[in-house]
Amino acid sequence: MYQRRLKQKAMLLICMLFFLLILMIRNSDTDSEEEAPNEAQKLVIPEEEETPAPDEVWELPGANAVIRVLLLGDGGGIYHKNKELDKEYPGELQYYEEAQGWVIINEVPLEEYLCRVVPSEMPSGYAAEALKAQAVCARTYAVWQMQEYAYPEYKAHVNDSVSYQVYNNVESQEETRQAVENTAGQIMLYGDGPVKAYYFATSCGSTTDENIWEKGDRNQTPYIAGRRVGTSETVRDLTDEKVFAKFIKKKHAGDLEIAEPWYRWSCYVPLGQIQKNVEKWIQIRAARTGDGILLKDGENYVWPDADTIGEVQEAEITKRNTGGAVQEMVITGKEGTLKIKYEYNIRLMLGIPGEKIQKNDGNESEGGNLLSSGYFVLEPVEKDGKLDGYQVYGGGLGHGAGISQNGARILAEQGYRYDEILKYFYKGIRLARLE
Repeated sequence: MYQRRLKQKAMLLICMLFFLLILMIRNSDTDSEEEAPNEAQKLVIPEEEETPAPDEVWELPGANAVIRVLLLGDGGGIYHKNKELDKEYPGELQYYEEAQGWVIINEVPLEEYLCRVVPSEMPSGYAAEALKAQAVCARTYAVWQMQEYAYPEYKAHVNDSVSYQVYNNVESQEETRQAVENTAGQIMLYGDGPVKAYYFATSCGSTTDENIWEKGDRNQTPYIAGRRVGTSETVRDLTDEKVFAKFIKKKHAGDLEIAEPWYRWSCYVPLGQIQKNVEKWIQIRAARTGDGILLKDGENYVWPDADTIGEVQEAEITKRNTGGAVQEMVITGKEGTLKIKYEYNIRLMLGIPGEKIQKNDGNESEGGNLLSSGYFVLEPVEKDGKLDGYQVYGGGLGHGAGISQNGARILAEQGYRYDEILKYFYKGIRLARLE
């Protein structure tokens, strides 16, 4: 009798252990990314089917190209009160006297221009291979912009701000100059021309394509396809609101930038702040982005002829782009409803100047006019039974298209060469040199 009961208990224990083992395996299969390690695993970069020849030549604009940069004045306008500048510039300065003030153009050799772009866009203390990747990106972006003039009346290709590439905000550094020299003349090509070498600071574990902008066309830039940044093979439709909400509110094992301060962040945006943002930006952005700001008129949305929609009552995300970036949002006010399209416009409408943002590393950062990224969800917060604002849960820093600069840094620290880093973020590109 005693032995029979002992056998029964042993069998019961075995069955329970077997059942627990099945549960553990199933949980491992479905939630393999829920527990985040301290750092991402080493990535495996797929080899191209055909290794591009490093000696491929691109003839325009040539190895000795000169770029013309419009230097913006105080407040971001193109006019200066006088001809004196507060810093030194290489190359030649040209002055155009207008009724509103002076327009100043810096004509400078492309390689010398890059020596003042790379340290302005990436810290010189980053790993050498990351700096070289940045140098190739900056050169490629400049060459792409040099195909036409951004300011044709002054024959200027770019300005010196974040609208193009930040130039001479930081003087040339030894490490960044070395990166420029070690990649002299190298650019990225896709098909029969230079690529749009977009870059940004930090990814949330996912990137997007250029449809986040009003003139973007993903069919023309298949090399900016959007991808998961890390070792995860889990397939998610991040354009789905519920799927993306689950994704962005957690850390995922294998994400390359999981330990970065801006990998995840959160902040609070009151309805009153959204109203201020709308009234500040509605006309400015409507004038600059075509269909980026539209006012509801019956069943249609039209160009806004008002500078307010009254007291804001609600904000809702209505569309996401590749990788989860917010593509469209509707803001409802007492006097009207706005449809906001494209990530930059959307980030402006949710900016929190002077307020705090909680970052992934536990520290706080001060918010600005622009929300940290377009990768976020909105959770309603009520006060006294009435909607007061939104708790925003987001990830990443910057627009999220192209190469992540901190991702490039981490890959470089793991031993990857700059060409491997570039091929990881830009699908199907090849390197060539200017001649």
